[in-house]
Amino acid sequence: MSYNLNASPSHLLHRAQQIAANHSASALKTAGLTLRQFSVLAALSGNEGVSQSDLVNATGIDRSTLADMVARMEAGGMIKRSDSKTDARAKSVSLTAKGKKAFDKALPAVTKADAALFATLAKAKQDALMQGLGGLVEEAEKADAAPAPKARKAPAKAAAPKAAPKAAKKAPAKKKK
Repeated sequence: MSYNLNASPSHLLHRAQQIAANHSASALKTAGLTLRQFSVLAALSGNEGVSQSDLVNATGIDRSTLADMVARMEAGGMIKRSDSKTDARAKSVSLTAKGKKAFDKALPAVTKADAALFATLAKAKQDALMQGLGGLVEEAEKADAAPAPKARKAPAKAAAPKAAPKAAKKAPAKKKK
């Protein structure tokens, strides 16, 4: 039995993501940023003081990876964390002047990489692809946020009678020489 990878949405999305990430990574080298770091800076640009949970939702980076990244980016002076004004348990994350400068330096390169990626597609196909991807992400996030259906309880099984414990076997006697 064979499987056509080019007919698989999951495979094609994965390949497209690899190609897009490679384009962006090359563009970001000159700014000294990774694609994930740029994503964090972009999410913070114009959204000062958001929580790390908000950054997880905006960037799609998992919590533990983002927590490590935020700590490193804070140590590097690109972002700062402060106590949240609305939630005593949370920290607010903001760009520093250094982070804003890094974002501003990287943005034209990423914009150019995105344009180069789409240059092979007609405008109508670009628009359709963006609309389709946006819709896919939106619907998937809605499905993920929906409460999981409650599992039905299986009928209780009748307890099986316990077998009587077996007597321990005696070890064979050792022969004397």
